Amino acid sequence: MEAFMPQPLAVTLLSLNSQYVHSSLAPWCLRAGVFAFARGSHQVTVLEGTVNEPLVKVARRVIRDAPRVLGVSCYIWNIKSVKALLPMIRAAMPGCVIVLGGPEVGFCPEDALEAMPEADFLIAGEGELPFARLLDALGGIGKLHEVPGLCCRTGKHFHLSPAHVHEAPPPTPYCPEYFGQLHGRIAYIEASRGCPFSCAFCLSGRQEGRPRFVPLERVYGEIGALAHSGARTIKFVDRTFNVNRSRADAVLQFISETSTSLPPGITFHFEIAGDILAASTLEIISAAPAGLFQFEIGLQSMDAATLSRVRRKTDMEKLRKNIRALISQGNAHVHLDLIAGLPGEGLAGFARGFDEAYALGPHALQLGFLKLIHGSAMREDPETYPCTFDPEAPYTVTGTPCLSGEDLKALRLAERALDKLHNSGRFSRTLRWLTRAVGISPFSLFLSLGRAITEAESGSALSLDGLTCLVLDHLTGWLPEKAQAIRDLLLLDRLSSVPSSVLPACLKSADTRFFICKRGLKARFPRKPGVIRAMGFLGSKGGSTVAFCDYDGKDPVTGHWHVQVIPLLRLGV
Repeated sequence: MEAFMPQPLAVTLLSLNSQYVHSSLAPWCLRAGVFAFARGSHQVTVLEGTVNEPLVKVARRVIRDAPRVLGVSCYIWNIKSVKALLPMIRAAMPGCVIVLGGPEVGFCPEDALEAMPEADFLIAGEGELPFARLLDALGGIGKLHEVPGLCCRTGKHFHLSPAHVHEAPPPTPYCPEYFGQLHGRIAYIEASRGCPFSCAFCLSGRQEGRPRFVPLERVYGEIGALAHSGARTIKFVDRTFNVNRSRADAVLQFISETSTSLPPGITFHFEIAGDILAASTLEIISAAPAGLFQFEIGLQSMDAATLSRVRRKTDMEKLRKNIRALISQGNAHVHLDLIAGLPGEGLAGFARGFDEAYALGPHALQLGFLKLIHGSAMREDPETYPCTFDPEAPYTVTGTPCLSGEDLKALRLAERALDKLHNSGRFSRTLRWLTRAVGISPFSLFLSLGRAITEAESGSALSLDGLTCLVLDHLTGWLPEKAQAIRDLLLLDRLSSVPSSVLPACLKSADTRFFICKRGLKARFPRKPGVIRAMGFLGSKGGSTVAFCDYDGKDPVTGHWHVQVIPLLRLGV
């Protein structure tokens, strides 16, 4: 008897990313799952868009594909767009089977199906195998009720399956189509799946279970393929990259040893736990080329009691020691994360933790706000974790017993200044001097500057030149006795971070010696052809020095160019 062949289906997998620079791995993982596990020869197309696109255009792209089945990846950053998009697609394609998946719907399948009646099915958990089985069932082989993780309506009720966890390594998502759309974008790689921790504000440990690891040889091959795909940054999506020290060391060593064969300027990004960062790992990092690695460390809080309340076990002394060691090596970009709104932590306590985290010297410090995401213990146990939050995604906290709405407004002001001034890397000298030499509390500094920036931008956003002049005016009004030092530091910051020969008006000097100095610099320090040069006079030494910068070869870790300070006497002025 001839074997029954299921009906092949035309399938479109849609992901709406937060920005174009991000490439989503999820639809490509599902595509790989179809080819690995489905018995039918289904035709799968991946369609990526962004939440910033007009939804009508996204709908037209989907309709143009004319899929029999549409799979949609749902996250907190795109669920609002997905909810608005589905009615358009359903109206145009009434016969299309719409399947939802992703962390935003997997822990509340009944609520998601009620909120999005256009959806026919929802897959909870990891989707590679279930989606393939669903396609086969729709094509005539297998039963719907046998599909793991499948959730759907059954009349007035719901069929709800437990979230699926795939124990074996997932099939590789990479294919020529994926590589072909990466040029200049961020690429993602998964060397492990799962999380051993159970933080109350997160769902990774609950959703994905214990870590499962992709074979190292496969990881090495995928690293090489991604590195030569045109992507500039390759991010490991592992929840805690260094949870297995030997594997982390092996991957870092491999990248470091093969870096000479990789395209210049490529960077690898990892999320790591700082308190378990091993000495062997630090040693490997120290020997790597500058700028090859970026590390993101989730502090969440610098208060051990706060971390304990959210089930986060952290050795704070080891954490501080390891972060200082990592930053002091000087060849890797380090990003630290804090979360405002955690239980038991008020404004004063958060400010103390912020100051401590800032003093560690990270290249970037994120001030994030607690989000009560579906599936997290903090959302599901409001008695233990009382707070109010926005009912719409991303479910940001609006108040806690220790943090009022006014406190949160103050935190947002500080966050605004932190991103514009510190995380941009454009005011690093000035900020470092104010917080270390002058002794101003970092949180107080950013809060004060945040208020000034917000007031100035009430009508329209400030240009970089306008922001620089505002910072100068605000700081010199605050510290008039240090006005000249502040102006000079801002000038050095400008020269090192903005490749332009034109200075903001507030940093220019009406010095008649400008052209004499310019000629002197040209004679004594010849420029390379085509390289831009900027210069300015420093006033803190009586106008007896000039600073200049040639925008050639910036630091791969900080993104800054080298500034030289020259006494005018050396130029014959």
